Amino acid sequence: MKTGWVAGVEEPVKTHTPTSRSARAAWIAAAGYLLVTIIATWPLVLGLGRDVPRDLGDSVLTMWILAWDSDHLIKLLHGNSGALAGFFDANIFYPARLTLAYSEHFIPQAIQSFPVYLASHNPILCYNLLFLSSFVLAGVGAFLLTRELTGSTRAAFIGGLLFAFAPYRIAQTSHLHVLSAQWMPFTLWGFSRYVSSRRPRWLIGAAVALLVQSLSSGYYLLYFPVFAAAYVVWELWRQGQLRNRRLWLQLSLAACAVALLIAPLLLPYVAVRAETQGTRSATEVVRYSADIYSYGTAFSQQPLWGQRIRAFPKPEGELFPGLIPVLLAIIGAVVWKGYTTAPTASGDIAPTAQASIAPTESRPLKFLSFFCGVASALYFIATIVTLLYRRVTLDAGLFRVRIVDATRPLAIAVGFLVLMCVLSRAARARVRAFFATRGFFIVALVAAVWLSLGPLPQSLGRPLDLASPYGFLYDHVPGWDGVRAPARFATIAVLMLSVLAAFGAAWLDRLRIRRWILPAVACLFLVESLAVPMEVNGVTPPDGFATPASRIYRPGRAPAIYKAIARQDQHAVVAELPLGQPDYDLRAVYYSVTHWRPVLNGYSGFFPPHYGQLVTALSDIPRHPDVAVDALRAAGATLVVVHETAFVDDIGRNTSAALRKRGAVDLFQENGDVLFDVTRAR
Repeated sequence: MKTGWVAGVEEPVKTHTPTSRSARAAWIAAAGYLLVTIIATWPLVLGLGRDVPRDLGDSVLTMWILAWDSDHLIKLLHGNSGALAGFFDANIFYPARLTLAYSEHFIPQAIQSFPVYLASHNPILCYNLLFLSSFVLAGVGAFLLTRELTGSTRAAFIGGLLFAFAPYRIAQTSHLHVLSAQWMPFTLWGFSRYVSSRRPRWLIGAAVALLVQSLSSGYYLLYFPVFAAAYVVWELWRQGQLRNRRLWLQLSLAACAVALLIAPLLLPYVAVRAETQGTRSATEVVRYSADIYSYGTAFSQQPLWGQRIRAFPKPEGELFPGLIPVLLAIIGAVVWKGYTTAPTASGDIAPTAQASIAPTESRPLKFLSFFCGVASALYFIATIVTLLYRRVTLDAGLFRVRIVDATRPLAIAVGFLVLMCVLSRAARARVRAFFATRGFFIVALVAAVWLSLGPLPQSLGRPLDLASPYGFLYDHVPGWDGVRAPARFATIAVLMLSVLAAFGAAWLDRLRIRRWILPAVACLFLVESLAVPMEVNGVTPPDGFATPASRIYRPGRAPAIYKAIARQDQHAVVAELPLGQPDYDLRAVYYSVTHWRPVLNGYSGFFPPHYGQLVTALSDIPRHPDVAVDALRAAGATLVVVHETAFVDDIGRNTSAALRKRGAVDLFQENGDVLFDVTRAR
């Protein structure tokens, strides 16, 4: 604060430091991303406490997990240490243990929404605020990272927009753990700041962001840390700090601290894996891997491209990134001269001119290096063509070339590139300068796409002769055989593409037409990315059962049958019929937050070994009441809820009649829901 004198009176004169301007720009960007989020998810904002984005599927399970986590946080605050000991022994799939570890634990998300839960006890509201904040935070994180790298605030806004509202993220709106990638750019930004400033506070911030990101999603716990570590090494290299032992020591300590904090939360998953053989078969993992043509397949609900770009639809295979990000990334990768960045004294990033590179070389060396460069480019092109068509045949009359293995031309292309650098000092200088600015993001983009192809890379559903790094990890690294969707590496690919696109936007921003070019780019991207209005409370009619209501309610307005359960003995064990049908199991799990009694029903990423047998035993109670009652008794059920309207024809009423005939006692009945005491059933 400076002061000035006007008519003898001391008057404060406001000044804006670079840091304050930087923070203000970030807040303005956040406001912009919030506005776009409201538009992109419309009309969700009109029903934050009652509506669920996209469909009543995995989102409903996530709400139950958030409520379970928050309820245990409340118990811990009241000094109940038992809440911590039994945290992973959730109340579903009774009598199985550690059932929370059958899926994501969502602890960071629960902590983030905990104040809202304390005030409202509404899991729907908590979920929706987390859902919306994932877009805003993803945008802000990518904004900070790309501003650090490009030195352009306007280009950084484009980078944040492209990451936060990428078509892939819009297609994944039913999966909060996939959307919860907002801490990735914060992690990279923190590491970048730490290496350039050597201030421990940036390292602490980066480590916390990495910890939160790793705990927010089991996929990102496996997928992202390797990329984060590679980014740190790249930053150390480009800033000449590879031999700085102090930085290496501090980074190592931070890595150990993150690992030690994560390890205790992995133990329940290890136990579940041992008890249930919780692994994914290679067939299942291949099914949920990306195909080469998945990147030419748009999200089906996107109005512009959804029905036009459908190269090869498959599960988890709508990965088309949009034309605008691709074009901007190409510009960012090709038009790179003059775009290095360096930290200023204030800690902000300012663009600096790149030194000219013109070492003198002999003509033979120039010719050989030029030949190697051309050969490398041709083999890279051959690799891409082989990936698209599975084989390349070139008939030149005197000779015939046939390529069916995409790994070989890729290796040859890299070999020629290395040889070119060995032969030419100018080539080495140019390649080094290129990799010092955006080369990491190109390599990381290729690596993420390659890994997304899974253990058996395919093109149009047919196997490719291409090496599979994911296959190696699946076979040899613990944990990698426990996740089923390698295609979700697309999130990391989207982040790298967004950074490259921000470099392209920075180049466009220097043109004379910059006043309107970037706003136009932003608008075009949103047109090709968003699917507005967003569907809410979607329900798919199940086979063999009545379609459930396209609404779920907050616990305070739960159906009366669940309030009746809450009035029963606290040690009661509940079974809800139908059991084994996902839509109704999800509702049984969700509404258990009103009473927290153990329930036989469950829905998750894995199922306990006994569940299939239980589903079979309870599948036709009117015809096989003896088998059903024996199964209920063996599972420990004391209360049974029959949702008569969930069954077709008279099966629901006949189920209730069969239980009564076997000695079950009516306790409550309303709107087609009947609660039975089955302790005396025989």
